[in-house]
Amino acid sequence: MKKNVLFQLLFAGVLFLGTSCSKDDVPDDPEGTVSLNMLNEQNGKTRLGTSDVYINKANNFYTNSCLISEIGNVGGIGKEVEPRLNNLVREVAVATGNMYQVFDAETVFDFPSGTRAIMAGAAYYRFYVVAPIAVDDVQTGAIVKYVSVYPDAQGLPEYGKSLGTVTYVGETVSMELPKNTECFWYGGVSEVFDISAGDGVLRMTLNRTSTEFNGISGTYEVYIRLGNVYTSVTVRVN
Repeated sequence: MKKNVLFQLLFAGVLFLGTSCSKDDVPDDPEGTVSLNMLNEQNGKTRLGTSDVYINKANNFYTNSCLISEIGNVGGIGKEVEPRLNNLVREVAVATGNMYQVFDAETVFDFPSGTRAIMAGAAYYRFYVVAPIAVDDVQTGAIVKYVSVYPDAQGLPEYGKSLGTVTYVGETVSMELPKNTECFWYGGVSEVFDISAGDGVLRMTLNRTSTEFNGISGTYEVYIRLGNVYTSVTVRVN
């Protein structure tokens, strides 16, 4: 009887290990994934893709022109994770099993609400630390996997989309806005247009006539955020 109980316990343990460690629990590497031996700055200073991210002497990921988000342990590079923009840094520890995201700093915008968003259509890197690289028990880098991904535009128009051209006072251009959007424009726009973004519609009405003396001819831009993604639309004044 005791042997039978012991056998059942052993069988249950093996079954648990088999199911909990199933390959199905780990997402496959997405198409375009690159495996990289990323050596630190004392042993070659390998950079991540086309970014300037490298591993410094302290064995931290470091960048001058990008922003890094540490996602944590999610099981592999295949895990789909939305852009996380609330805790961006330029230096972070290299941790085996952790995922990170790397954004070009010029594609990240802070809106007046305090919400940060990434430009629609702007690629960023998602990468995962597979294992450390060590020589004589001294860490010299890390094996990483990375892939270039794009944020979900959530129906926003492509960045820089033109709404049209206006010439005469009273001419209006408009576009429907998705729900829960935030709009922002710099002061020069409101000096030339009567502009509003209420009732789910962005409206821009020219309130001045362009002359060779007042210098208002040109292209004006409005930024539109939905969640963690933003775009811009433009209007040309002749």
